[in-house]
Amino acid sequence: MTTVIFVDSRMRTSGTDSDFEVDLRESIHLSNARLRIDNLTFADSFFTTDAGRHLYFSDGAGGLTVASIAEGAYTGMGLAAAIQTATGRTTTYDALTNSIAHTLAAADQGWLKDVELAAYSTGFPSGSSPQRPLSLNAVLGDGANDATQVVWRFVRMSPYNYLFLKSSRLRCVDHHGPRGTHSDLCMVPLTGGTGAQVAASTPDGVYYDLQGEQSIKGFDLILCDYLGNPVDLRGRPLACQITIE
Repeated sequence: MTTVIFVDSRMRTSGTDSDFEVDLRESIHLSNARLRIDNLTFADSFFTTDAGRHLYFSDGAGGLTVASIAEGAYTGMGLAAAIQTATGRTTTYDALTNSIAHTLAAADQGWLKDVELAAYSTGFPSGSSPQRPLSLNAVLGDGANDATQVVWRFVRMSPYNYLFLKSSRLRCVDHHGPRGTHSDLCMVPLTGGTGAQVAASTPDGVYYDLQGEQSIKGFDLILCDYLGNPVDLRGRPLACQITIE
């Protein structure tokens, strides 16, 4: 027998539009069941700064210097201007190469990648940490320091290329997410830019086997990045169709 559940985050029992609980009026018994996700849709409401808005530099004495830009959805030129305002140092955007060049305070005060920040224990803004620095590096990408400047060679304005819809209750067998978990139900490419309506489904003809035998009266859904962090839909709803056989 096929069971279809239509989900709208506005009808959630708790949580937010991207991380919520759904209660069912009747329990569903699952035995050797499999599922697929169809018609997953939401608005791309993501800002350039959603994965982080901090820039980290060495202070030349074993510590950190931090500059933070305002939250927002930027263009390349706008992002360069925001970095210049936050640091007080010349920053330029090259539209031909989609790169940003930023003047360093000194040769020994270079820009720091996220992997380098793991070596620091103090100096992080409130809410950030060595393990989760909430830096701008997701959009700035790979950069190279020289004696006078850092150049980010190819920037992007969205912090995410794709997202995942996952559930801790609807876990699948032989199904491995980026972190090796079994909770990811659907991969969601983001191709339209801020404001576009996003649509995704499980590939045609594909079902995922659910783990074990269980009866459910509700379940959770989370729209998250590859690290499992829920994203911010800014009050815009998420909807999908879950088909269980």
